[in-house]
Amino acid sequence: MLTFRDIERSVAGGTWLYDMQDQLRDYVYALSNAAFARGDADRDALGDAASVEVRQAFIKNCFLEGIGGLPESSKSLSSEITGVLNFDGYRVEKVVYQPRNGVYVTANLYVPDGITEKSAAVLFVCGHHAEGKHVAEYQVVCQYMVRAGLIVLAQDPIGQGERLSYIDRKTGEMSVGPCTEEHDYVGFQCIARGKPLARYFLHDSMRAVDYLISRPEVDPKRIGITGNSGGGTQASMMMLADRRLAAAAPATFIMNRKYYQKTGQAQDREQIWPGLTEHGIDHEDIVLSMAPKPVLLLGVIHDFFPIEATERTYLRCHRIWEALGTGGDIERFYDDSDHHYTRKMAQKSAAFFAKHLLGREIAPIDDAIVNAIDPKLLFCTSTGQVLTSIAGARTVYDENVAELSARGTVAPTAERREAAKSFLLKQVDKNRVKVDSRFMKRWFEKDIVEDLRVEGLLWLSQEDIVCSGLFFRSRNFDGKALPVTIALWEGGCSNLSAHAEMIRKTCARGRMVVVFDATAMGLGAQRGPMGKDVLSFYGMMFKLNDDLAFLNDSVAAMRVYDLIRLVDVLEADCAFDAGGLEIYTHGRYSVYADIARFLDKRIKRAISDEPLTSYTDFVKRPVYDKSDIASVIFPRLYDYADLDELREWAGK
Repeated sequence: MLTFRDIERSVAGGTWLYDMQDQLRDYVYALSNAAFARGDADRDALGDAASVEVRQAFIKNCFLEGIGGLPESSKSLSSEITGVLNFDGYRVEKVVYQPRNGVYVTANLYVPDGITEKSAAVLFVCGHHAEGKHVAEYQVVCQYMVRAGLIVLAQDPIGQGERLSYIDRKTGEMSVGPCTEEHDYVGFQCIARGKPLARYFLHDSMRAVDYLISRPEVDPKRIGITGNSGGGTQASMMMLADRRLAAAAPATFIMNRKYYQKTGQAQDREQIWPGLTEHGIDHEDIVLSMAPKPVLLLGVIHDFFPIEATERTYLRCHRIWEALGTGGDIERFYDDSDHHYTRKMAQKSAAFFAKHLLGREIAPIDDAIVNAIDPKLLFCTSTGQVLTSIAGARTVYDENVAELSARGTVAPTAERREAAKSFLLKQVDKNRVKVDSRFMKRWFEKDIVEDLRVEGLLWLSQEDIVCSGLFFRSRNFDGKALPVTIALWEGGCSNLSAHAEMIRKTCARGRMVVVFDATAMGLGAQRGPMGKDVLSFYGMMFKLNDDLAFLNDSVAAMRVYDLIRLVDVLEADCAFDAGGLEIYTHGRYSVYADIARFLDKRIKRAISDEPLTSYTDFVKRPVYDKSDIASVIFPRLYDYADLDELREWAGK
């Protein structure tokens, strides 16, 4: 007699008809490539200042809408200088200011000696170094620029330098690692609340410009920006959104989405800008947002960001600068290095900003005099961390929780219910090409496991997406049309033995159990790079969720669609009694059942074991299980309703 483990093994190699393991990737890439082509065509049509200005307004609006707008600023920056260091030719001021009430940004202001009138400044935004502005690589860049005569403000990003968010205020111990780990950790809570993390990064940088403008030494019309990697991301966001910039030198980030998508790499939460691919917006548009102002694209030959994509973007953008009569104001410089802001790049950017913001050429700066100092000397806070130095300091996590509380209890009115339904139907059906479920199905497995009959079924959920399921029923009910329990859990048909008791008991009650593999689950689990868990942070599912976010789509929406299409398949087959249809879920996949039941009255009941109770509850959790969390977050749903409200409405 076969066991559940035997069935798992028999289906582990796939099915006789379709290789389903790359279909999510292929689906996402096909949609993306069509959008990339539309974007290229739109940019190819640009030819004069008027058309460029229209494009710039479109880009900015799409970007700000995609990141959920900007948070509310503090009424005053409440800036404070906590110390000053004097060096040969310049000084460094240790600055703390509040972009939002209770949120503190730590920054070092490099000021050249001898400034007697308003001068040019550069905002330096840090890449993904845990030490933030203090890391030697970034100190060196700032020193080159200050020695070129530029005022430089280097600020710590969220989760870096002196702004670690998951640090115990008493012991100093961390519950979540700094930098990219923190960004993604709080970033998914931001998405669940409908306010992507990018809005906070952008707002911090915009408020940094506010701070520079408040300084008597700074000319508001001569402010530039530079940064590499994650700093290139922040510089790009500012180029998209803040027209006050007079020049920009983004480094080791500008490329294009089509080339990067092929690398199979994921990105941080602040680098995910919902909807931009759908609107045909790409890295060319980041650069075009500055036209006809001076732009220097900095890159390295041996980067994980494809340098060939950087070159393509530069060449296509150069045509626009030429058309606007400022062809000499867009440049590129590539160093023969790996992923760093190198000294050669620092020299080049210092000369670039001196030329365009100070109006003068500079002689090469002696490398020997440019050296980093002990990072502790640059600390702006007493302990080197905001949370352990400033009572009541807030993090993005705190801001999320506070905004949840500010929303309060909203009555689940009929108007809200209909708005939520309209939104969900639009998102669930987005990009789907429906097929006739009466014909698009195949049986592929028939056997006996213990005392249960098991049959496998494949069907087309939508064009190019095949789903699968194993149908279990007790032989005691042979010949009867049984009510159905759809079973949904992590691993689907490849994870039967862990849920064998549920299958046995449900079948014994005279029900058929359909263990369901939605898109990229079970038999159709997405392939990933060798040795890499596809469900881990930066795994393949993580990356494909990123790509879908750029399309204003999600794995969650696709799987809800799959679930409703399974109901169509069951209803079309007279061998099943769909009148008593219910869904059983284990774990966070309850999200799919909650949404599907709210949208489809054919689903009579949803039973959840260890469910995700609400997005409110998820956002409030200081610590959570991060495995495959991206797949169970339905972006922007919280703007309309929470999961517990959907359950309440579905029961009426």
